[in-house]
Amino acid sequence: MQVIEKRFRGSMICRVLGYPISYGIVKLLLEKGKLDLDSISAYVRRSRQATCAQLTKLRLANIVRYEKKGLRTLYWIKYPTEVTRFLDDCETLVKRMSCRLDKDI
Repeated sequence: MQVIEKRFRGSMICRVLGYPISYGIVKLLLEKGKLDLDSISAYVRRSRQATCAQLTKLRLANIVRYEKKGLRTLYWIKYPTEVTRFLDDCETLVKRMSCRLDKDI
């Protein structure tokens, strides 16, 4: 894979996880495992349409997988170990930056 493509994919992951709804969906799926659209929508307190739009972005970024079972579609995290590590690193950075901001004030 070329460097430009890797950067594009990395920026796409950061962009989609930059939305609080997407971030919440990913955290939920990491915690609960496979869930359907109604369960995810209820958790993030958004309409089915808004939740579905974010799930589509997560699917296109290759973060979320899905499987149709009858009338239901189940969603889950494709690479749970790597995504967990990524989110943990993001949260560690936010904590460190928050501490720095407190010291600067």
